[in-house]
Amino acid sequence: MKANASSAYPSAPAGAGLNAAVERYYDTTLDLYEDLWGEHVHHGFWDVGERPGSDAERQAATDRLVRELVAFAGLDRLPAGARVLDVGCGIGGPALHLAGPLGCVVEGVTLSAAQAARANEKAAAAGVADRAHFHQRDALANGFPDGSFDAVWALESLMHIADRTAFFAEAMRVLRPGGVLAIGTWSVRDGELNAEEHKVVDQILRHQVMPSFSSLEEHERLAVAAGFTEVAFTDWSANVANSWEPGFAQVRELDNGRSMMRDLARDRGVDVLGFFYAGPLMLKGFATGAVTYGAVRATKPSAATGAAEPAAAAGAAEPAGDRPA
Repeated sequence: MKANASSAYPSAPAGAGLNAAVERYYDTTLDLYEDLWGEHVHHGFWDVGERPGSDAERQAATDRLVRELVAFAGLDRLPAGARVLDVGCGIGGPALHLAGPLGCVVEGVTLSAAQAARANEKAAAAGVADRAHFHQRDALANGFPDGSFDAVWALESLMHIADRTAFFAEAMRVLRPGGVLAIGTWSVRDGELNAEEHKVVDQILRHQVMPSFSSLEEHERLAVAAGFTEVAFTDWSANVANSWEPGFAQVRELDNGRSMMRDLARDRGVDVLGFFYAGPLMLKGFATGAVTYGAVRATKPSAATGAAEPAAAAGAAEPAGDRPA
């Protein structure tokens, strides 16, 4: 079974149906993720061989993943006031780092109205509401003008976008010449998957409302095809896999929580149960090597006459109105 470009499952919704499914999933799981995982709805990062420990280490590990992606993509060299588009911003955890310590101006987009509202609340509480704004809208129809941003940031969101060719084209469009693309993503091993590996991957995709995985190598190929230069990727699978250990993921064992799960399914719909199935499946995927994780960076070529002024200084226009919640 070939998995070079992606590993799709037949029941994946498409187009508007996929967007609606992703929106519903994150609307219904927002409080679960925040209660159990804090402000960062993404993996943690450790040195190879380290083990997850206390709740404080959870926060440190998820914070570190943000810092590692910032460093890998060179975003720590952006000037204060640089404009960043956060694709799939969640409840704003990474954006608050970009807008706070790095001093960037961040526009976050998410399909979930509940996530956008919570992210704006958190920005206000953190004192960065003037530099971090969150909107409910489709990343591929975001309403921002050409050349609006110095960087595009996509941390664990690209898996929810079926048309990844369109994603790279849109990132190219909204970046200024010389702008940087930074991606952190779940991925799949490049090459063949056996039947058992393919089954695990398909289950992960179904429960996490993802149409497919692409390999890190395929992300690199798509970035190059879109016209990006200085494209590179790194495999962080061994650094992040501990995120799914039961103690770190803080999701109770299914056998001990069936009553709670029945209540959640009755109140919110069965889609919410994907939250609980993710841990064992991801652990198995990482253990077999079928599931991988990594970072990708790329640069939009500078204009022939020289790099444009940073979008922050150019006074990029605000987008059209948001989708109604």
